[in-house]
Amino acid sequence: MLRIGDFARLGGVTVRALRHYEDEGLLAPAHVDEVTGYRSYQFEQLAALDRILALRDLGFSLADVGALLASNADVRSLTERLSQQRARLAAELERHASRLRRLEALQRAIAADPAAPELSVRVRPIPDVRALTLRARVSVPGGVTGMFEEAEARAARDRVDSSPFLLFHGARDLEVCIPVRSTCRATGVKIVRGSPLAGAITYSGSYEQTRALHARMVRWLARSGLRAAGPLREVYHRFGADQRGYRLPARRLAARPEQFVTELQVPAEEVE
Repeated sequence: MLRIGDFARLGGVTVRALRHYEDEGLLAPAHVDEVTGYRSYQFEQLAALDRILALRDLGFSLADVGALLASNADVRSLTERLSQQRARLAAELERHASRLRRLEALQRAIAADPAAPELSVRVRPIPDVRALTLRARVSVPGGVTGMFEEAEARAARDRVDSSPFLLFHGARDLEVCIPVRSTCRATGVKIVRGSPLAGAITYSGSYEQTRALHARMVRWLARSGLRAAGPLREVYHRFGADQRGYRLPARRLAARPEQFVTELQVPAEEVE
């Protein structure tokens, strides 16, 4: 018999880990002294410890390890669990590979321009949004402003405090989107689908920055092994508004363009 400390040293683990495995029902001591509470293990239990550590090294949680050990005689169940873990590890490997590509793209961008805005590009999902929308071909200055004013007024009774946004379907094919409650049944309300993957960057100041930032984001996505997979979104976190026939929270409003806060979102997908 081995005292817990000696068993831990032979097995290459800590005493704390052995106690945790015991608490989880994975590896019980061969003997526990009723008076002192000292725990002892048999040499043969090193094989059981190795099985636990081997499965942990493959990324299984302790709960999964327990289930795998319990199903050790059930080859079908064991094979299925191993296949599931393989799929999880493959997905994790791809996520790391994608991060590596984005890191390399950022390195190249900064090498060319130390102040590169790509430093602030995030890759994240875009959620679905229930919104009252207006879509039109805009060819006159101020046309988009008029569309937003009309949409805000129509959505006033059902407006939620979320950022409105503009979808660029084409050079002049634009769609304004005002987030509304799930109970809103007004004409033009729909679910604007999001994207599980998107490049996003937030900037302050005039909207004149959008064109250049969008072009840089698209190039950065390409260098990162991604490509645009949907219309550009210009999301307005703080903005100017006439508020004719509706009211917005004061914290959302800006008196001057330099106070604007805008986020550009480009839906993306991995390049196979």
